[in-house]
Amino acid sequence: MFIPIEEAVVVLKRGGIVALPTETVYGLAADATSAGAVKKIFVAKNRPADNPLICHFYSIEQVKQYVETVPAYAVVLIDEFCPGPLSFLLPLKNDSLLLTATAGKSSVVCRIPQHWLMLAIITQLNVPLAAPSANTSGKISPVNAQMVEDDLGKKIDGIVDGGECVVGVESTIIDCRNPDQISILRPGVIGKTELEEVLTKHHITVPIIESANESQVVPGNKYPHYSPTTPVKLIHSLDELKDITDDIVIISSDEKLNTVKDFNCRKLSLGSITDTELVAQNLYKNLKAIDDLKVSVAYYLETDWGQTSVGKAVENRLGKVAH
Repeated sequence: MFIPIEEAVVVLKRGGIVALPTETVYGLAADATSAGAVKKIFVAKNRPADNPLICHFYSIEQVKQYVETVPAYAVVLIDEFCPGPLSFLLPLKNDSLLLTATAGKSSVVCRIPQHWLMLAIITQLNVPLAAPSANTSGKISPVNAQMVEDDLGKKIDGIVDGGECVVGVESTIIDCRNPDQISILRPGVIGKTELEEVLTKHHITVPIIESANESQVVPGNKYPHYSPTTPVKLIHSLDELKDITDDIVIISSDEKLNTVKDFNCRKLSLGSITDTELVAQNLYKNLKAIDDLKVSVAYYLETDWGQTSVGKAVENRLGKVAH
């Protein structure tokens, strides 16, 4: 059910849950300070109770009301990249109202989203919103309102249509609990290169660790995510399919699919390796299209998406989909 912004504010004030757009993906939002409202998110998504939620704020000043400390380097990064697709793991204050959203953990993932609509609602409510991706747990994250409607439409109190998400994959999460080190816990379109450029500009020397293992504290790391209903198998070459007689669907980059000749199959392109930003933007829509093909299994022909931050984010998401 699609509702206007004004109605969404009313629903959220009374403890309901509403799907809202951000620049990354649509989020299923609730008042992060209300244990009852937050629990509705877990029920609607069928989300494991120990899987924490990202909390969304309208400013760093609001973030500081709920966390114990914000390291100096994090202040610089927030000033540079926020609002935007970068999230910060920070220590909670004692007896925090956000403990239900963090699944009882002593740290919270904070984000200041870039979408004007989400920011406007948080500002009007004057409380942070817990807002994981607005999809059934483990399934494809929605990048438009219709994808939310198709998945959760009957389980939530409303959807605010804010158009297509311009980024298309979830935010980068960095661990800022250590004042002397940054760990990238979930890759996104802002990566080590972009972070280091900003820190260097401000004469800040803090090591940045990639691929840190924080499965217990970060949304999206402990449980399967991002997958279509159709199983997707990873293949390294067409030789792996030579004995298969079923209807074959191969997904990959334009460049890889152009090498698939004289082979009886259907192709689903994820885009070109020369435009990974567009690949990221359309990734979840393309993965959803696999289900529309009505096959028992699809095959992902492995592609090197490059070493840019966006390319690494695309590779990370596909690595969770195809095995």
